[in-house]
Amino acid sequence: MTRPYRLGRRQELAQETREKILRAAAGLLAEIGFRGVSMQRVALAAEVSRVTVYAHFNDKAGLLEALAWWAFARVDIDRVRRARLQPDVRAALGDFVRENARFFDSAGVEGRAILKTAIGDPDGAAVFEATYFDARRGSIIELVERLADEGELNLAWRQDRAVHALMVITSLEAFETLTEHGSLSIDDAADLLAQMADPLLRHQAQPLSTNHAEGKP
Repeated sequence: MTRPYRLGRRQELAQETREKILRAAAGLLAEIGFRGVSMQRVALAAEVSRVTVYAHFNDKAGLLEALAWWAFARVDIDRVRRARLQPDVRAALGDFVRENARFFDSAGVEGRAILKTAIGDPDGAAVFEATYFDARRGSIIELVERLADEGELNLAWRQDRAVHALMVITSLEAFETLTEHGSLSIDDAADLLAQMADPLLRHQAQPLSTNHAEGKP
């Protein structure tokens, strides 16, 4: 009768160990970068054996992939999807850009360090492509297709160029340029990035003013 309990407790302890390793790896990565992180260093920081680290993650690439998903799970990345899928596609564009910026902010220093590591390190590039970059690009393609289908994409923009523009606007580099190097608040940065996406929208006819409608100068 005690076997299910023992199995459950064993799984719980394994999850606690995995979490401890991920926290230690994230801290090291933010401090010294991915190239300086070894499985041995992670083991020492997590106070577990190197064998234990390998048992959970196989290699550094596996550890980085787990770190990426772990970082996303700790913040509400689904907020970006909810913004993109709202019924008003014009509002969806602006809110998608804003919520993407807020996602970067909520990821914190460690989360952004994980993303930057995956962007800049050859060993992490494939992981970054599979976990975040491709998912963001796929979401942007769907959003641009919605804009085009509903007649809200500016005719001056081809769909592929609109996708490229939004990939730049929603990049971590754009976010950090405004917040870390430009000293903008997260709200100001999010609003500015959304404003940068406005040219992608079809220009709406402006209503005539009262004076103009009456023929007054």
